[in-house]
Amino acid sequence: MKEYLSDSTVRLMIGVAAILAVEYVCVLGAVLADLRSGILKARRNGVRRTSRGYRRTVEKLGRYYIMLMAMTFIDVMIIVASLYLKGVAGWNVPPFPWFSTIGAIGLSVIELKSICETSDEKGDYSELLKLLKRLMRDADLRDLLKR
Repeated sequence: MKEYLSDSTVRLMIGVAAILAVEYVCVLGAVLADLRSGILKARRNGVRRTSRGYRRTVEKLGRYYIMLMAMTFIDVMIIVASLYLKGVAGWNVPPFPWFSTIGAIGLSVIELKSICETSDEKGDYSELLKLLKRLMRDADLRDLLKR
């Protein structure tokens, strides 16, 4: 058992734990940034903020962390297996929390998209897209462009 808990293995596990901690904090930061963005938009539009909206944010964070924890458990199984293979068979598979990292990036991108949708420019972009769709459907314009 001693060969599995060498100094380098312990340092490696501390490094992986630090990476995971940063990922969890970053997801929390992304959700809080989205919450702040939503609060600012509600203030600008004169919309009353209720506990229901805050509760939705807490529920979303809970769903995110449950998914992230499931990915972390998969990563732990892979890392333990890689350490076992290193100690028994001499395989040098680098232990890294790939699933958790990809999951944290994905969740943060979702929150970034939500923040962009909350911003003032959203209305401008959505109106532009509606106009472009209408223009693309217009038969006269298509005929004009074919000439």
